[in-house]
Amino acid sequence: MKKFPNLNIDATIKIKCQDQKESKVIYGSLLPDNIDFPKKLELNMKTIESGILLQLKFTTSNEKENNMGTLLNTVDEIMEHIGIIKNVIKDD
Repeated sequence: MKKFPNLNIDATIKIKCQDQKESKVIYGSLLPDNIDFPKKLELNMKTIESGILLQLKFTTSNEKENNMGTLLNTVDEIMEHIGIIKNVIKDD
């Protein structure tokens, strides 16, 4: 049986916002969602100037856990939530 190496991915995503107020609202709205993360996935999030910095770390220790779908689904969900938040708080 083929043995797969451990998989470690560090991803940094910077979300640009209109201003610091928007970045703080988005950050505050995302915080409650950052619970019950998979053990192999870490998320650190902070506001920087008029933006948000997301730092994700995905680590696996065996081939049964080598499912990058967990990382991709998490990023997709975070981006979807940010889009919803921006639509709710936008000024028409």
